[in-house]
Amino acid sequence: MDNLYNIISFQNKLIFLFISFVIVLIPTYSATDEDCLTCHEDPDLKTKEGKILFVDHEKFLSSVHGEAGISCVDCHSDLLKIEDFPHPEKLKAVNCEECHVEAKEEYSKSIHSQPTPEKESRAAECRDCHGKHYIKSKDNPSSRVFPLNLPQTCEKCHLEKVKTKRGVEFIKQYKRSIHFQALEKAGLTVSANCSNCHGVHDIKGVIDPLSRISRRNIIGTCGKCHKGIERDYLEGVHGKDYVKGIKDAPVCTDCHNEHDISSPQSLDSRVYATKVAAVCSRCHDDETLARQYGFLTARLKTYSSSFHGTASKFGETKVANCASCHGFHGIRPSHDPKSSVHPDNLPETCGKCHAGAGINVAKGKIHVVSEKTTNKWAYLVRIFYIVLIALIISVFLLFIAADIFHRFSQKWKT
Repeated sequence: MDNLYNIISFQNKLIFLFISFVIVLIPTYSATDEDCLTCHEDPDLKTKEGKILFVDHEKFLSSVHGEAGISCVDCHSDLLKIEDFPHPEKLKAVNCEECHVEAKEEYSKSIHSQPTPEKESRAAECRDCHGKHYIKSKDNPSSRVFPLNLPQTCEKCHLEKVKTKRGVEFIKQYKRSIHFQALEKAGLTVSANCSNCHGVHDIKGVIDPLSRISRRNIIGTCGKCHKGIERDYLEGVHGKDYVKGIKDAPVCTDCHNEHDISSPQSLDSRVYATKVAAVCSRCHDDETLARQYGFLTARLKTYSSSFHGTASKFGETKVANCASCHGFHGIRPSHDPKSSVHPDNLPETCGKCHAGAGINVAKGKIHVVSEKTTNKWAYLVRIFYIVLIALIISVFLLFIAADIFHRFSQKWKT
């Protein structure tokens, strides 16, 4: 009996394998690109609403999908079982996520994957950035997401559809920046564009702690390109406070702004030579911050009353400003031996402008609240010059008055 059971089981297995083999060989129908193009090669093909349905086959073949041999039904998967054409007018939306799994994971956590008040669907779909049938590789100069083209792609939504608290003018500021000028005029694809700062598929809102442009991450984001500056900043007093998590520590955007970052040599720049003092004083003249962190205030007032500050107010760009003495990104406290305003280093610092400046020149104080108590000699010199100037002007006025009186006296006599 056992042998007979084994024989029957073996026969059943053979029958199953034969049937499976036959099923595999039976041809199944699947729409080809030629089937689709029968209609979609017509340039006048449109929906009732006027949406163009024409597909340029040659352009599709030169796309990243066409070059990979991907057919229409690979994306429009609900056409796989349809034999009668034309197919139903409404098809399922193409699901790019079936192939692009990694991008899907990043995108699902981004702000673009969330619905907006303007539209119930996702804020931005794959096609909004990459296009539809004629998608090119991101390294192709004709791609919508190629560095030179990306700002224009983002602006299609962020200037026309998306409403932000700061308005469209804030978005437009990027085109006035040094980053855009390098991108547009010089063609430098390494210059910062939207994705360099905000991310690609994983874009987060600015208030999200995980956002690349949040205060917690902005230094690393800017540092991807400005490595040397990032290093100097983190070694300085501001950077050390930033690492400690002190929220009041200034970051890149506090001094340079956000979209409209300009070269320090540009009159529009927030860190142009004559504007530096005003930028620094926003924190260093703040009484609340001064009490909390123990630094002196009235920095702008005391600088402005000095020769350097007076000359700067009149537009002199070569005169010393905050950065000339304290440094730019790697600012250190005065007690730090590496600080440019450490007593041992002041002759060298002052000597950048005043050749041959010795230790006595370096002893001169810039931020003087009261010369009468802190720098008596400077106070006496100031008083002397005020008296001297007043005396000279008085003598000239007396001379002019005497001359006028003499002329009128002569006229009356005649």
